[in-house]
Amino acid sequence: MPFVHTGEIRMHYEISGEGRETILFVHGNLASGRWWEKVIAFLPPHRYHTVAPDLRGCGQSDKPETGYTVTEMAGDLRAFAEALHLARFHLVGHSLGGAIALLTCLENPRPVKTLTLVDPVPADGLELPEELFPLMQEMRRNRDVMREGLHSFLPSAPTDGYFEQLVDDCLQCHAACFSDLPRGLAALDFSDRLGELTVPTLIVWGEQDPVIPLNALKRMQERMAHSRLEIFPGVGHAPPVEQPEVFSRLLMRFVENASPDR
Repeated sequence: MPFVHTGEIRMHYEISGEGRETILFVHGNLASGRWWEKVIAFLPPHRYHTVAPDLRGCGQSDKPETGYTVTEMAGDLRAFAEALHLARFHLVGHSLGGAIALLTCLENPRPVKTLTLVDPVPADGLELPEELFPLMQEMRRNRDVMREGLHSFLPSAPTDGYFEQLVDDCLQCHAACFSDLPRGLAALDFSDRLGELTVPTLIVWGEQDPVIPLNALKRMQERMAHSRLEIFPGVGHAPPVEQPEVFSRLLMRFVENASPDR
């Protein structure tokens, strides 16, 4: 269970594989690096080196009282990559991690070979319905409610032992992940910078996602010159959890086709 100090916090991460292509995976809110386990299991270890950190407030990483904005967490991610001396890598972000990955790439595109955004929080923000916040507080207090809530977001995910681990990870997240962080997404807006992006980008969306609107992702794609959109039928908010084998094949094809210097 490796940890690294990024200057402000200590971050836990998992590594796998010895391949020459490095993939840095960034999970979403109320999650952990565990959300990428099934995808990583399908990636040939002789071809890929994978790194999956727990973000601030999540998993086994530090849980300070402050720092829960996309801008600050993108700073964490840049510091994490520098601390691990990741010179060049493919960046993959899910949900909140998608916004963090996108902003990280905009701030410093040099080390990023490709960018994959999975059901990402849109660059022009996400206003969640007000009635969701009392439910999130109840989810935090009650494991059964958390389990039901998570299943509603991932309708095609098997409710097996792995799913139960994801539920436990949700419950370990800092209180800000249930309140201040999701509320702050409504004010997020760096969409005017999308035209700066030159990194090959894949946007993935599950057609049963109850959170991220497809129209918002289409608006993003229109402003990103080197991007394409892939839709997963019958899948909710997390294709990497709900269809990990299909997602891993898509990711490998994208990485290989967009990386002529392999």
